[in-house]
Amino acid sequence: MLRRFAMSAFPALALAALLASPAGAVSKSRPAAARAAADPLAPPAGGNSTERRFWLLVSDWTRYFFAARPGYATMQGIHRYDSQLGDYSRAAIDGYVARARRVLADLKTIDRSRLTASERIDFDLFQSGVEGQVFDLTEIRRWENDPSSYNYAESIYGLVARTYGTPRARLTAVISRLNQVPRFLEAGKRNLVNPPELFTRFAGEDFEGTIEFLDKEIPPAFASVKDRALWARYNAAKKQAVDATKSFIQWMQADLLPRSHGSYVLGEERYRKKLLYEEMVDIPLDSLLATGERELQRLEARYAAAAAKIHPGATLEEVTQEMRRDHPTAAGLIPYAEGLLEAERSYAISSHFIDVPSEVRCKVRPTPSFDASRSFASLDSPGPFEKEANEAYYNITVPEADWDSAHVEQHLQGFSHWTLPSVSLHEAYPGHYVHFLYSKRAPGLVRKTMGCGSMAEGWAFYCEEGMLDHGYRKDDPKFEFGVMRWALVRACRFQVGIRVHTRGMTMDQAIAYFVDHAHMERANAEREAYRAAFDPTYIVYMLGALQIRKLRDDVARAEGAKFDLARFHASLLSEGALPVALLRRILLNDSGPSL
Repeated sequence: MLRRFAMSAFPALALAALLASPAGAVSKSRPAAARAAADPLAPPAGGNSTERRFWLLVSDWTRYFFAARPGYATMQGIHRYDSQLGDYSRAAIDGYVARARRVLADLKTIDRSRLTASERIDFDLFQSGVEGQVFDLTEIRRWENDPSSYNYAESIYGLVARTYGTPRARLTAVISRLNQVPRFLEAGKRNLVNPPELFTRFAGEDFEGTIEFLDKEIPPAFASVKDRALWARYNAAKKQAVDATKSFIQWMQADLLPRSHGSYVLGEERYRKKLLYEEMVDIPLDSLLATGERELQRLEARYAAAAAKIHPGATLEEVTQEMRRDHPTAAGLIPYAEGLLEAERSYAISSHFIDVPSEVRCKVRPTPSFDASRSFASLDSPGPFEKEANEAYYNITVPEADWDSAHVEQHLQGFSHWTLPSVSLHEAYPGHYVHFLYSKRAPGLVRKTMGCGSMAEGWAFYCEEGMLDHGYRKDDPKFEFGVMRWALVRACRFQVGIRVHTRGMTMDQAIAYFVDHAHMERANAEREAYRAAFDPTYIVYMLGALQIRKLRDDVARAEGAKFDLARFHASLLSEGALPVALLRRILLNDSGPSL
């Protein structure tokens, strides 16, 4: 899972704050080249009048977008709003939607044919992205039905996780944002109407994690700051924020939870729109389900074949149980993951799967406490505009201190010695971390700020079986078994995501589906099934991998003997996280089917 989801217009699990007023305009008296050098959000110089209109529209919207979402701006490397938490009042939301609709109206007045082929890619991506934001705020309405939309932890986290600027300046920004928490949470109390019970229950856990984050993770991050007066300001701001957070939790439990009777089910119409706006996929859902079922059957057969290599004659369940028992200890989980990365990085390069364009390594660490209840493993990397901080973190959720031994054991079974290598391929090398390194090359403002999950997550998932088929640990059937186990999880997500939201699948049936088809432990199956409610299109893992695989094969056929796999992979990632439908136009000059 990619935590720094720069490509999503509005991430499903953590909508940041919105601000009604526009950002300050760039002075028109300065030459365009000088403005671009000083301001990464400035429109490019030159071009015909249509091109200039388009890029000015993009620049103005992107500037407004970051002003409206200051926490997200921080994560992306835009630091002019670091002291702001934002405004999530109903008036601010309505103002944002109105402005987005004006942008879409302005786009219709631009003659797309007068743009270059590359700019037409940007035009289509930008239009779809803004349409998706309007759809999210007006039809999905998480600001109205998900209390976790008001969890401010990520806005604080962005100031803690990166070592840009000075620690004192970042701590000062933390204090400023914490001082705004009471007002921010009050907006949540006014906006939340009838959430699903599951959303309210999980939000309580998330906010408890936020309090723990403020208590345990911020002071060590700023240990170099010795200013007692500043720390006194922090403690006062933290107390105010914690008191407001505890009050919000109590309000959720006493007031909101008893009236949380809403449904998390999107329904077929909204689900189709979500896929269209966010992934540029308009394939009928029945066709997607049929494709997914064929892929599930293929993976189940390969899973069974790998089991037979490990222990001929043993049942699949016997081999699965052996895999579950073979896991690191809680204390050894992070060190084991650290030990996997160098070999995976080295093989990706030496085998010409893909070059790794940096010597800077990502770091393995426990998942931050505010996100641990919903995340199994993830990558947190800097945004495309970050100039100073280059730290990227491979997060792994470790057992919590208050878990009983049975819960700890079930959790660790998901990180077996057979499966964690596959997780590491996905999150680090050559998955999300390598994608992050290449995405710095993405041309233009649109491709740096917009994109899709089916490319971001699809690429990382594609790498797991892709590296296996490319020869990595080819003589280790336990590794193959582990790769297939996680592939089955993604295949189950594909079915569960669509069926829960469009075909009447219940949560109990979803849990059973993961247990039966992915052979998951009950605790981990529950986590996967519940995620379908919060993340309806977590089908993007397998959807994207299938699209990338087809695109690879189509390009290979077109290029024949000239096809180079590493070059192909680099070309995908260097465009940011473009939907595969747009990548086909770039690499094949066609608009053929992506599946």
